[in-house]
Amino acid sequence: MPVTLSGSCHCGAVKFTVDSSTPVPYQLCVCSICRKVGGVGGSINLGGHSETLRIEGKENISVYKAILERGTSKEHIATSERNFCSKCSSMLWLYDPTWPELIHPFASAIDSPELKKPDSL
Repeated sequence: MPVTLSGSCHCGAVKFTVDSSTPVPYQLCVCSICRKVGGVGGSINLGGHSETLRIEGKENISVYKAILERGTSKEHIATSERNFCSKCSSMLWLYDPTWPELIHPFASAIDSPELKKPDSL
C-alpha cells in the first residue's frame, strides 16, 4: 500500500505530496550533477508515482536540465528535470520523461512521514 509523502521547500513557497510504494531512501547519488546541486554529500533519492504528484505553489518551481559531457563533441542536454524552488533554491524532485510513471523526490524535501534510515545506501 503506497504511503503519501509530504514535502516542501525551505521558504515554504512550494508544497507537494506524492504517493510512494518505497518511502525509504534508496540511493545516495554522488554524480557530478547531484554533488553540485544537492550539496556536499550529493542527493538522497526516494521513489514515487508521478501521477499522484500534487503541487501547491507551482508558479515558484524552476527546472534545471543538466548538460552532459560538457565541452566535448558529445555534449547534450539531459532528459532528466531537476525541479527546485525558484525563491530559495531547495531541490524538490527529479523527473525524467523516459520513465513517465516515476518521480524521485529528494529526501531533503520530505517533511512527513519521518523517513526510516536504510541499513545501507
